[in-house]
Amino acid sequence: MPVPVSENFHLININTGDRFRPGDVVSARIKAVLPNGRFRLHCNGRILTAKSSLSFRTGELIRGRVEQTDRGIFLHLLAGDSKGIRDSSSLEMPKTMLFAALLRAGLPFSGDAETQRRVALLNRTRGSQRRVARLYAELLAKGSDPGAAFLETVDRMLSDGGDGRGSKRWPSSPGSEELQGEFCGDSAEDSEMVDKSDTLLTLISNVPGKNDTWMFKRLIRQLGEGKLRIVWKIRHGMNPALALTVYDGERTFEFLLEGLEQTRMAVYAGGEVDIDEKRWNVFRETLALMNVNVDDTLLPISRSDGFTPGSDKVLQDLEGRV
Repeated sequence: MPVPVSENFHLININTGDRFRPGDVVSARIKAVLPNGRFRLHCNGRILTAKSSLSFRTGELIRGRVEQTDRGIFLHLLAGDSKGIRDSSSLEMPKTMLFAALLRAGLPFSGDAETQRRVALLNRTRGSQRRVARLYAELLAKGSDPGAAFLETVDRMLSDGGDGRGSKRWPSSPGSEELQGEFCGDSAEDSEMVDKSDTLLTLISNVPGKNDTWMFKRLIRQLGEGKLRIVWKIRHGMNPALALTVYDGERTFEFLLEGLEQTRMAVYAGGEVDIDEKRWNVFRETLALMNVNVDDTLLPISRSDGFTPGSDKVLQDLEGRV
């Protein structure tokens, strides 16, 4: 496993004499934020170095339960109503997420009254607030002004994917050419399988005069005994981007790419995911040869906005300013 795909701190300089027993609940304060997802913590009267995919600032207090696995000792963060327990999602207020989403969609900030209306709409919309905020901004960029119910419906189409009734079966994992044909989906067989939800996504994708905004496509296929749901989001224009989300049973993988000259990829995962570190390194090295720079950290799916890499940094930059 390259890094823990959960809200954990991996304690990377623990000595045998340190008193960290599995099951203990301890508090720690962030003393310093270091490069490459590392932090310096003050815990149990000493300074520790830890690694995490989460975002924190110097001075923040965290609380977690000590867990020991064959990969080392981890501090699993606890969230709740008790004072001093950091719930990372509670720090990302709807207004901040709205402004971050507008910024990433290339839209200007609106006046106070319009901002309050949009924030109220986000509060009424169910789903991951980070992802819904970005979807909302991208629909606004297409010239739409969706209500909460419509926004929720589109988000559900892109994440739930339907039940897959009547979907084609893949005898084995498809190659790139077969996937390209599936994505184009212009055969009579594919046309018969298009349901109302796919038609709505097609209408949203093909807005006249909005060729540089996002288009959406999804695919549901039977593979072996399981079912795969694949969602593509593609942005054309001067700064192209691709978001590929794969739902494989309870597991979710998301690959976010952006840029043409220097393409960056961030990889997110959710559910029970265990990836061999050697395979992860081969994956990154293979894409590096294709001029695609893959972030070294495998991130939890909760940190993705579903469109482009870098949402954490934008939110950090905006915190305290809006």
